[in-house]
Amino acid sequence: MALEGARKNSALVAAVVAMALTAGLAACGGGGGSSSSSSSSSSSSSSSSSSSSSSSSSSSSTASTSCSESTQGAQLVCLANVFRATLSSSQLSSVSYSLTSSNATAHWSNLPVGSVSRLGLALSALSTDQKTAAEALIAAALTTQGQSTMTGLRAADGYLATAASGYGQNLYYVAFLGTPSTSSPWILEFSGHHYTFMASVTGDYVSMTPNFVGVEPLSFTYGGTAYTPMQTRHDTLAAMLSGLSSTQLASAKLSQAYDDVLVGPQEDGDFPSTQSGLAVSSLSSTQQALVKAAINAYAADANGTGQADAYTTDTALASTYISWASYSDLSTKGSYVRIDGPRVWIELSVQSGVVFSANHYHSIWRDKTADYGGNFTF
Repeated sequence: MALEGARKNSALVAAVVAMALTAGLAACGGGGGSSSSSSSSSSSSSSSSSSSSSSSSSSSSTASTSCSESTQGAQLVCLANVFRATLSSSQLSSVSYSLTSSNATAHWSNLPVGSVSRLGLALSALSTDQKTAAEALIAAALTTQGQSTMTGLRAADGYLATAASGYGQNLYYVAFLGTPSTSSPWILEFSGHHYTFMASVTGDYVSMTPNFVGVEPLSFTYGGTAYTPMQTRHDTLAAMLSGLSSTQLASAKLSQAYDDVLVGPQEDGDFPSTQSGLAVSSLSSTQQALVKAAINAYAADANGTGQADAYTTDTALASTYISWASYSDLSTKGSYVRIDGPRVWIELSVQSGVVFSANHYHSIWRDKTADYGGNFTF
């Protein structure tokens, strides 16, 4: 799965990295960077000029152009080192943190970055060449589906910026927890207002959770392009619920109301001790296919992790439950839906808008065993 996933994006990543290297980026190293992984207490918000190191031999530069390594983990290490080589020493310090539970869990949020500061460097603080390299790294962690999700949610923040302060499609931060390496665990954190992922690597690629997604407004036009970035997630979850009989729908209803996701930022490991709702094992094959589609609307954003396949095996589905609260139409404010499996955890909450009056979504995908690469116990 890792190699297959890496190949899906190889042409895109190669093109983007080639652009960066043409501008003078250094060749990537094979086994990890040389910077300190000591924790930095604050994120940099000022723009710095690139102090790229000079290119090495033509053979290593050619390898860097594609970063077409044999595994997804190795490709991410290569691309991480291409990006890191564009940074000044102060920027490198600002983007590098130790791989600790506190660093991983305490700083990401669904609030604007002005309310909760993020770790690392904002895309808005990077030079054109640095941003090109950063975007290539981010894209490599995602499938085409995932890149579309990320682009749309960042565009939503760009749209919000036209009506309110504190938002922007480049107010998203890149940070490294641990030093990118093919032998030691590390995490690429990409976090902003309504989009966060933790791409965790231990040798080969491990996971991309927690992955928070949210959007306001639900549909909009920005830069001449129309976006509905969470439509597929909403529609597949709604189809999953509408495919139930009235009796099944009643069995799947939760007694408690939810005004937001339950296991959101800083709620790591707070999964209910008992699964609630309707057992997927009791559903017909057609109904189970709708559950699988809803899971894939989230987990298939991740490139080369194998998480989507792990969640949808017969064995996994036999221990998976679906549930909803308040309203099952997923259109009325207060609507809530959940998928709870032996590993997968997905929630979507329909809320009132903050900047606009219409609906706004908060949603999260977690992995009970592989959040943050399974590096911490909660």
